[in-house]
Amino acid sequence: MQDAVAWRGGLGRMWGSLAVSLFGTQVSLLALPLTALGALGASAGPVALLAAAGTAPFLLFGLPAGAWVERWPRRKTMVIADLVRAGVLGSVPAAYAFGALTLAHLYVAAFVVGTLSVFFDVASLSALPALVPAARLAAANGRLEAARAVSQTSGPALGGVLVQLVTAPFAVLLDAVSYLASAVLLRGLPALPPGPAPHGREPLVGQVLAGLRFCVRHRYIRPLAAGAAWMNFWVEALMAVLVTYAVREEGLTAATVGLVLAGSNLGYLAGSMLVPWLNDRIGVGRGIVLGAALQAGFVVAALAPEAGTATWMSLGLGISAAGTGIWNVNAVSLRQVTTPDSMLARMNASNRFLIWGTMPLGAAAGAGLAGVLGLHVTVVVCAVLAPVSALPVLVSAVRRVATMPTSALLDGPAGALVPAADGGCAA
Repeated sequence: MQDAVAWRGGLGRMWGSLAVSLFGTQVSLLALPLTALGALGASAGPVALLAAAGTAPFLLFGLPAGAWVERWPRRKTMVIADLVRAGVLGSVPAAYAFGALTLAHLYVAAFVVGTLSVFFDVASLSALPALVPAARLAAANGRLEAARAVSQTSGPALGGVLVQLVTAPFAVLLDAVSYLASAVLLRGLPALPPGPAPHGREPLVGQVLAGLRFCVRHRYIRPLAAGAAWMNFWVEALMAVLVTYAVREEGLTAATVGLVLAGSNLGYLAGSMLVPWLNDRIGVGRGIVLGAALQAGFVVAALAPEAGTATWMSLGLGISAAGTGIWNVNAVSLRQVTTPDSMLARMNASNRFLIWGTMPLGAAAGAGLAGVLGLHVTVVVCAVLAPVSALPVLVSAVRRVATMPTSALLDGPAGALVPAADGGCAA
């Protein structure tokens, strides 16, 4: 019954918004670098920097975003972000049709879309606990991650076909349409409670620093951030060169690359769906460790034999994607339920700064390594280093979390939990 109430109370619309927008995003994830490669004749370095342009806003605006979002209506923030992202992405095929598309245009579009995504993500993560009871938060996050998995599975496959049929710049148009659909869904959300009012007249810098201190002092958020930051650095470095590597060195077509990415994301769906089963058997903390360790699947993709390259790449990426699905459901839920509402937006923003701020650095590193070591060696180096992300969690209190706590267990402003005698957490 609680699930049905939450679904009618807004979770269904959040789910639909995430599914449709991520579907379009997965098309652009393939179409934008292929636009740079095919339509503009860019080399591996500039294509990798395109990925850096899209993720740089998490480094530049990640910290103040939380304090700003706390002051803005969350639903309106998400809708405006969707509408503007739709317009910016729509400018890519328009410019191409008039012969005016440049690499600089792609960089600007990626940067603006990434900037708006910072604010959208912080607002959506802060809105979810207002739509779903704390006891059902992990299940709700599991549903959202399943939507992400389905979108990531079907999006690249359709993107590859669209690139073949209508060329890469026009394939980007589907992403613009997906953001419009997301905005329509979100406009129908029930009224969300406003964020907590800023304490007194505390300046923006003070609010931002409070959120950052909360994250780096939290016994669970700190190791999760350290592991995710390392993981995102090397995964983004790999993904920044992967499409170029697959097309230029492995000779795969755009459609085949799309199918590889689509097939691999079946692993993400499997991982996110397995979380309740895994948590019951090995515990939340050990599930998170397992998710990080499965990043070793990238090694299979990097060392794919020449015979059946596409199949082996899809398998390796699928193993890694399964680990990411496990990690995301548990890590997001653990952060949400151990953070007071007054700190939720700032925690989400600060955490995104810490863990996604490494992504543009990783993409830039991928571009640099590709120029020095070559594409194949760069892919191997990134694949080997990504699973090291398990270490910060393995040696922290997160590993001992047996079951997902509830907000009732919060003990003080730092969100520390009272440990149980068995080394896990009090249920």
